[in-house]
Amino acid sequence: GLRVAAEELRLGETILFALVSLGHDGLDRVNPITMNEVISRLRLVGLDTESRALALEAAIAAGL
Repeated sequence: GLRVAAEELRLGETILFALVSLGHDGLDRVNPITMNEVISRLRLVGLDTESRALALEAAIAAGL
């Protein structure tokens, strides 16, 4: 899954697993543990800017 894809630096597969993990109901509906996992794995494959943007969007969606 997401962890294995990221650890093996498979960028495309990591992105696809991240999208599936986030679902389609909005970032405010994503479990915080899942969000942390997705952000961590995106950073692992070199998507630092994108992971920061996702974290910011999730915080805004959660009303923080």
